[in-house]
Amino acid sequence: MGVGFVVVYESLEKIYYQDSDKYEEAYLARLNSSTAKIFDIFIHQYTRKNEYPLFYCYDESIINSVIYILHAKYELDKLISGMPKVNVNQFIRRSIIDEVKSTNDIEGVRSTRKEIKLALDKQGTGSENLRMWRVVNKYASLLNDNIGDFKTCEDIRQFYDEFILREVIADNPDNAPDGSIFRKESVSVCTGKDKIIHQGLCPEKLIIATMNKALDLLHDENIPLLVRVTIFHYLFGYIHPFYDGNGRLIRFITSQYLAKELGGIISIRISITIKKQLKKYYKLFEQTNNELNRGDLTPFINGFLMFVLDTIKETKQLLLKKIEQLDRYENKLNHLLKKKGNDDKLLNDICYILLQASLFSGDGATVEQIMDVTKKSRNTVETRLAKMPKEHLRKITATRPYKYKFNVLTLR
Repeated sequence: MGVGFVVVYESLEKIYYQDSDKYEEAYLARLNSSTAKIFDIFIHQYTRKNEYPLFYCYDESIINSVIYILHAKYELDKLISGMPKVNVNQFIRRSIIDEVKSTNDIEGVRSTRKEIKLALDKQGTGSENLRMWRVVNKYASLLNDNIGDFKTCEDIRQFYDEFILREVIADNPDNAPDGSIFRKESVSVCTGKDKIIHQGLCPEKLIIATMNKALDLLHDENIPLLVRVTIFHYLFGYIHPFYDGNGRLIRFITSQYLAKELGGIISIRISITIKKQLKKYYKLFEQTNNELNRGDLTPFINGFLMFVLDTIKETKQLLLKKIEQLDRYENKLNHLLKKKGNDDKLLNDICYILLQASLFSGDGATVEQIMDVTKKSRNTVETRLAKMPKEHLRKITATRPYKYKFNVLTLR
């Protein structure tokens, strides 16, 4: 099944500039369509007075997007099911690190892969005060079945405090929420040149009322989950309930609901895709807010669903590339071991484990992880590691426990 379909649904803004005479007719046709779903939420563009009810048309463009996403998920699941569990776990680890780095980069939040790796290594060790620990902890939780829910404004505030408040205050204490749940004062969304392009809702009473409507929409089972999650993603950005951290928070909430529908691996790679297509991401919000768009969410839904589809396709292609590399390097490794006349099966197995760690996680495997795969004692594993030629073994000592990986440069 190919994925080269073309979404033909044009934005009202585009229709206006193409043929203004047909603009009003197109708007009314969409608003009164049998496929239209209209919400009691009104959208207006910054500096403009007119506001329009939010709506979308559940037409062929959205249906096609959902179908192709589910098919692509099936193909990815099939690929993953045939992979060794250790490779999948290593890939997941690398994805969490890349995802957290990407969602921070989108908001201009300084972070390094080194500190994110450290936060991931320190999970379960009582290191909650470590920078990024809480954020990493929440992303790691997407891989288990104990995924929570957001039903009230209080749920969102509680999660905000657990997830990101510490990072927000560390960056600027003035950005801590000061309302009963959200913020009391107004907040502006600016471009890199400090040009205001949107103002979040205000006062807090309006924020709470609109967020309650958005949450009702998020849980409306008459709307396909992928569609309502996408709509909620837009509305959260439009409402902008906090002074800081809105983007990071809504991308995580989106990941959480994507995990329910599409599984954990896809959910921890959506920000990676968004960062690669950041101009398009911001443009979707800008177009949807535009007064000429008159509250039509359909183009935003189509655009965001393409991010989801691209995430699945790119994840599959990356895994296929890693599998191909592993096959190629495994043949070279076998040739090398045979050439050296090594008949120690356990040592050979450990070499292969470390080769996988190099390719799928990038930061190696601990002795405990090697023990788990080989079912051998610590002393046995460490004895074999000591026997490996130094040029083939890379030992990472930046954090404890130490990690090991095979130096693939020696196989090229």
